[in-house]
Amino acid sequence: MTSFAQKKQLISYLFVLWGQTKTISESAENAYDHAYVCNDFDRLMRHALSQLNEEHKKIIMKEFMEKTSPNWYLEYYSRSSFYRHKQQSMDTFIRCLHGRKMVK
Repeated sequence: MTSFAQKKQLISYLFVLWGQTKTISESAENAYDHAYVCNDFDRLMRHALSQLNEEHKKIIMKEFMEKTSPNWYLEYYSRSSFYRHKQQSMDTFIRCLHGRKMVK
């Protein structure tokens, strides 16, 4: 069983990598193979995000892409409720990356 911290670390790494591949693909358009891998990874990440419902997408975006203030969720959730929703969001996102289509 993968722990909460390991899932968070994995998703954080994927979003950092996604940001780097976007930068690389924009600066090195002549490297066809590298651009193909970057585009494929970009497509995979976008597809996984598109499979999330609005609540899960908001949590993933604010936690891993926007990196807003650490307590942004207090306006929407209690602390315990937020961590429960965050766990569900991370699980769903990881399942979407594995190609298991999710129902919104």
